[in-house]
Amino acid sequence: MRRALELAERGRYGVNPNPMVGCVIVRDGTIIGEGWHRRAGEAHAEVDALRKCDARGATMYVTLEPCCHHGRTPPCTDAIRKAGIARVVIAIRDPNEVVNGRGIQQLQGIEVTTGVLEHEARRLNEKFAWAKSQKLPFVLLKAGMTLDGKLATITRESQWITSTDARERSLMLREEYDAVAIGSGTLIADNPRLSRRLGVSESITPYTRVVLDAGGEAPPHAQLFADGGRTILFTPRAPQDMARTVEIVEMPIIDRRLDLVVVLRELYARGIQSLLVEGGSLVHSDFISRGLWQKMIVFVAPAIVGGAEAPSIFAGQPVSRLTDAYRFRFDRVEVVGTDLMIVAYPK
Repeated sequence: MRRALELAERGRYGVNPNPMVGCVIVRDGTIIGEGWHRRAGEAHAEVDALRKCDARGATMYVTLEPCCHHGRTPPCTDAIRKAGIARVVIAIRDPNEVVNGRGIQQLQGIEVTTGVLEHEARRLNEKFAWAKSQKLPFVLLKAGMTLDGKLATITRESQWITSTDARERSLMLREEYDAVAIGSGTLIADNPRLSRRLGVSESITPYTRVVLDAGGEAPPHAQLFADGGRTILFTPRAPQDMARTVEIVEMPIIDRRLDLVVVLRELYARGIQSLLVEGGSLVHSDFISRGLWQKMIVFVAPAIVGGAEAPSIFAGQPVSRLTDAYRFRFDRVEVVGTDLMIVAYPK
């Protein structure tokens, strides 16, 4: 199963909106076939592995419950039964409501074992599992900051706080997430393109830039509005002279904020299963204070800039007691270039 998970990982930048899946076929303790899902519409991992061997009487190890429905490809359960597989070992059930146990039921007559390396398999497909079960995008908060938690100096200078290696790692996140979001403050201050300039993704899901404009201040001639890429603007009032390629979603403001739950629902309805939130401070604060994030990655530079007015990763209302602090769980820490990359999850 560990080998199957390794194979599944190879599909990270191509399988969206599908999950990453790996498959290993074994007979008498020897691997006779391997496969993984490369891209939506192409062969699933099970079929990819079955094409490479005579699997009669063999055992199949697969990281996700085989599909049992006709989607872009035929059901994998049919292929497994036809191949004469004697036993199927599955890491996790497929949370997709059209499968979710039905694939296992379709394998009646074949010995089935589930739950092998379940935690690792769930972590691998955390975005897919969240989106399918909650009907909302999986939200990753990402920030590059100084040791004192500042996203920029008091004059809003932020290029570049982190190292080249950290920025490259950050850009790789855009390659695997369906959409990237910023607030209008970041749009005005940095005029970013938010492009996938590494060119790694092969996903069929169109890459989307999202601007959260609670103040109705988004400049219509910003770079990301003018380049023709898919862009969605959430705002209380539509700007004049906006490019036709920009989708504008007008929505009311509550307490000077957009309703992020509504934003997330609208994005999911448009096929977006994962959202990378790049800031700035007010946007991060809103997601944190409302508990609407599923993962956080921060790149911490060995620098201190100070200044009470310099924007920090959290600018929401302070708590008076430590018991009221917004807490989370560190998952891992890695040195990237000259910086620390910290991965965390809600507690």
